[in-house]
Amino acid sequence: MSQGFRTDIQALRGLAVSLVLLYHAGFDFFGAGFLGVDVFFVISGFLITDMVRKEVEAGRFSFINFYFRRAKRLLPAAYVTLLASALVAPFVLNAQELQDFTRQVFGAVSFSANMVLLMQAGYFAGAADLKPLLHTWSLSIEEQYYLLLPAFLAFVPRRYWVPGGLVLFLASLGMCLGLQAYKPIATFYLLPTRGWELGVGSMVALMPALMGRIRPLLAVLFWPAVAVLAVIPVFPTGLPHPGPDALLVCLATAVVIARRHPLLERSLLSRGLARIGDVSYSLYLAHWPPFAFLKNASVAGVTPTQNLLTLLLGIVLGLLLYRFVEMPTRRWQPQPSRGFAFGTLATSCCVIGAPVAMAAGVASAGVDYAHLRRANDGFSAACVYETPFSPKAACQSSENPAVMVWGDSFAMHLVPGIVATSGRGVQQATRGNCAPALGLAPLSDVFYQRPWSEACMEFNDSVLAYLREAKSIEVVVLSSPFRQLLTPEDAKHHWRTLARVDGRLVEGQASLERASAAMRETVRALTAMGKRVVLVAPPPGSGFNIGTCVERRAQGKLVLGAPRADCDVPVDDYQRMYARTRQLLESLKGEPGVEVVSLDGLLCDASRCVSSLEGQLLYVDGAHLTHEGSVRVAQKLGFGALLNPRLAAAPR
Repeated sequence: MSQGFRTDIQALRGLAVSLVLLYHAGFDFFGAGFLGVDVFFVISGFLITDMVRKEVEAGRFSFINFYFRRAKRLLPAAYVTLLASALVAPFVLNAQELQDFTRQVFGAVSFSANMVLLMQAGYFAGAADLKPLLHTWSLSIEEQYYLLLPAFLAFVPRRYWVPGGLVLFLASLGMCLGLQAYKPIATFYLLPTRGWELGVGSMVALMPALMGRIRPLLAVLFWPAVAVLAVIPVFPTGLPHPGPDALLVCLATAVVIARRHPLLERSLLSRGLARIGDVSYSLYLAHWPPFAFLKNASVAGVTPTQNLLTLLLGIVLGLLLYRFVEMPTRRWQPQPSRGFAFGTLATSCCVIGAPVAMAAGVASAGVDYAHLRRANDGFSAACVYETPFSPKAACQSSENPAVMVWGDSFAMHLVPGIVATSGRGVQQATRGNCAPALGLAPLSDVFYQRPWSEACMEFNDSVLAYLREAKSIEVVVLSSPFRQLLTPEDAKHHWRTLARVDGRLVEGQASLERASAAMRETVRALTAMGKRVVLVAPPPGSGFNIGTCVERRAQGKLVLGAPRADCDVPVDDYQRMYARTRQLLESLKGEPGVEVVSLDGLLCDASRCVSSLEGQLLYVDGAHLTHEGSVRVAQKLGFGALLNPRLAAAPR
């Protein structure tokens, strides 16, 4: 199977980058446009393997020449993109995102961006679409594959290429499908669970004789494969990614590559896509940073018009990058040398240092927002449990705590205030997004699949079992927004619930009735043990990033989408967003031994809810309190007296 110039492969590249661009621009019609990256993976696996295989078989393969060609082909356009982004970043990104950006640059230069982005994917971490170099994760996976593939072909005997490749392919695919429900973010980002996609292309390249023998079969499969590539990005199965959709698209791409249909060499559509494919690398590099910068400036989401204009800007930047950087460097014919290697290393160091220097040059001399808006995990990140509950010394302030804080991230952010004001030992039992509702857990097709939901229920059961034996605990503080149990759909998830019914686990719709019953079970179990229950409502919010809004206003940066110039929350918006949560809390007020605490009286008047209290910024993001904000709220609400069971509970 001759490689040469192939219009069909360029057309596949054009299709892939078009899907990605339209997906990032928010075109709902291409709801699974991210599958374009999977198409890229197969193409890359095929082309690199085909090239290395031929050179190894001819006895002229050189590691130095191979990596020299890769560096010459990929680095110049990438470095220009990184430097241009570094020039813009300090004037657009907030303090935390700017810190994250410097690490992303290092990841992009060192081909470890996927691992850097994985480490930046914590519960309180900035959203993925705020990261200007988010798209470099896929390039890093490809480069990591390129580091391993030549060694495999160079050192493994040829008779083991195909069986060895199949074993590695199946192992990677098995890890991907097996870990998807348990570690979806790691599965998405890491080479061991994504390498099978490049492996699909590699297997086609490793078996040219077999591809020739099965040409009649490939001819039969060709049009179904084209249909898969046309239909799945528009009408995906809805199953987690990477999963069945990615597998179908990768296999379809492999069929198209192996078939090499003459029609794709001459049809007008194929040639048009091939022209896009010619500039696909530059388009991919240049299109995403403008989207990320726009999303950073907008604290409440972006409009379709803004998305469209940003897409056009990204295309223009991509074409300029292709014309003035990628094409000239393709024609450039240097030879491998120490000078080239040292020059590349020096350039890499400059690229890594650029965002650090730019950030220092424009850093604000005022408030340290990166510190002020740091993650509020309570005592520490170690207290964001991913296993059944067991006491940790790092997650309690005394050996015999009298107060337990139980819930999700909305319980975590109360811990600093409770510790500072109660004067009593405090213990933390929290799991991200896992409301303290016995026998009920949120369920979605993205990050909160059934194994996660079952683990959430197990966590809550383990907390309750611990409390039965924990005689020192007198007061249990519960908190959650409960929206994940009440709202069938939000911006990121189509929520369902997993409920324990007569000893069986049953999936169902999110509903007020089911959530109310589960919370009654929780509070009655606690009061039956003699524990007092304090149920704390979430702070006011209305779907925009309050902390980012305040920081950007204070630093004179562009703010788009804030409902008020002062970044306060309109009361009507807040009440509308949390209407079901307020109904749930109201239904629990009559339970004996339960006190429901709302922040409304402290933070809201008839028209707005404040974003700062007595000069103290309250919010990390759009919903969670800062460490200092948590303390200030606890002081103003009198948590010390509230959590002392010897004092009579005053109505609130």
